[in-house]
Amino acid sequence: MTTAPVVAARRREVGVLYHPRIDASRDLAAELVSLIRDRGAEARLLNAWEERGQLAGRLVGLDWAVALGGDGTVLRLAGLLASIGVPVIGVNYGRLGFLAQIDAADARDVIPRVLAGEGEVEERLMLRAACNPDALVEGDAGPDHTAPYDAVNDVFVGRGKVAHAVRMDLAVDGRPLIRFAADGVIVATPTGSTAYSLSAGGPVVAPQMQAVILTPVVPHPVPVRTMVLPATSVIDIRVQTEEQAICSLDGQRHYAVPNGTTVRVQAAPYPARFLRLGTPDQFYQTLVERLSRW
Repeated sequence: MTTAPVVAARRREVGVLYHPRIDASRDLAAELVSLIRDRGAEARLLNAWEERGQLAGRLVGLDWAVALGGDGTVLRLAGLLASIGVPVIGVNYGRLGFLAQIDAADARDVIPRVLAGEGEVEERLMLRAACNPDALVEGDAGPDHTAPYDAVNDVFVGRGKVAHAVRMDLAVDGRPLIRFAADGVIVATPTGSTAYSLSAGGPVVAPQMQAVILTPVVPHPVPVRTMVLPATSVIDIRVQTEEQAICSLDGQRHYAVPNGTTVRVQAAPYPARFLRLGTPDQFYQTLVERLSRW
């Protein structure tokens, strides 16, 4: 992870994105748009859950973005914005708020501070997953089940709707690692270590770390429950199942994985970017506060 000061002169085009099912987020988003425009900057009021392709086009040209919703909303936007290098700051309307840093009650005071240049841009590792990667032609996304997709939190490979374990062969950097049957396996970033991976028994890893967390879900038999690998690792997961298996990205996009498919997971070619106020060690205070809400 790297951090860089926010330069006010380069933060003049702001996207303010609301959750369409949370009326309060829409109302506050409209207020923030007016507030930003009153300070001489440009602002776009957008639906954070618009169809991905259409929304991606509306994000081009932004300097930074404000996401009003829960962590799922921030995840979605961080992923969409990563490829164009735009950072996002979250206003929390969810339950936990690991990624949505600002409480809704504080947004009217905090957003002008960010507009004026306060805060830092924090870059965090993302993951890229591709099915049967050796069959892909460079520059060709291929059909839906082979295209590479990116995730901010995690990639899950495992069983779909049918409650049958999936047999898996795992390899790291081309070397066989382990064979087991499980509900699935989670490959998480440090950002995602506090999400599904933590629920499955994985460790909490500080978000500034450059690492990948590998956590089987209800495995049998397996001698290790979780592993922390270098961020440069290339993880191949070969699926063997008679039932439906899936590849899930950030718990938001799900793709069928046919029997015999290999899913390759590695670092994405660009980071997710978050606008942050305060010092990096506030992560630990936030961690305790958020987990106490469970």
